[in-house]
Amino acid sequence: MMDSRRANIAGQIDKQANAPASNTSRVPTGIVSLDRIIEGGLCRGDTIIVAGQPGTGKTTLGLQFLYHGATKCGENGVYASVIESSERLKRNGTRFGWDFDRLESENKISIVSLQQTMKAGVSTTLETVLEALHSISAKRLVFDSLSALMASFENKAEARSFLHIMLKFLESAQCTTLMISEVPWGKRQLGTSFEEFLGDGLIILDANFDNSRVRRRVYIPKMRGTEHRLEGYDYYITKDGFSLAPTPIPPDKIR
Repeated sequence: MMDSRRANIAGQIDKQANAPASNTSRVPTGIVSLDRIIEGGLCRGDTIIVAGQPGTGKTTLGLQFLYHGATKCGENGVYASVIESSERLKRNGTRFGWDFDRLESENKISIVSLQQTMKAGVSTTLETVLEALHSISAKRLVFDSLSALMASFENKAEARSFLHIMLKFLESAQCTTLMISEVPWGKRQLGTSFEEFLGDGLIILDANFDNSRVRRRVYIPKMRGTEHRLEGYDYYITKDGFSLAPTPIPPDKIR
């Protein structure tokens, strides 16, 4: 069954590879302060790993990325979540003024809960995501979370092989993707340690205690094909969503 599903996915990749190529323009994230330090946005068709501890705003960043694409760029998007229900994700978006119910009714956004699908196996989960992308001709995807998907495999070799197939499909489909990865408090390693090498970019959201308060910082150690800033930036989650401080953190303030 696994081999037949992989063959089906591989066939879809071949079809996408023969489709007309899109231009290599940048894909704005919808976070102006972030786009400013990555040459205006992400490279179209790239897969970016967004890693961070619980509470660092990974979901907010993903929702903002999709909402901006659907409302400002004419790019439909899919949020596929193993962790959250679609109702909770839409509720979280409402506090920022993002009406995902309306966008779903207009077939611009599809929010897919994979909580039950995961029980049927990772191949079924991936097919569900691909069907959602195809159904609305999506050009943006947020997958939440990569950590949960990787934990479903019996060994690292199988996980790496399957993830490689998935990323190849997304690249050939010119679908720009954010893969969310959980980092437990007190640890630095991302998941099974190879995800960051397969992705085209890596955005790290970090939170630490500073004078009895939590301070959030973002780092971009990797972004292929992009001249990006290597300094860390403080960032904030306000009523308007995710935003970075205008200047990087001074070297003597980094701990």
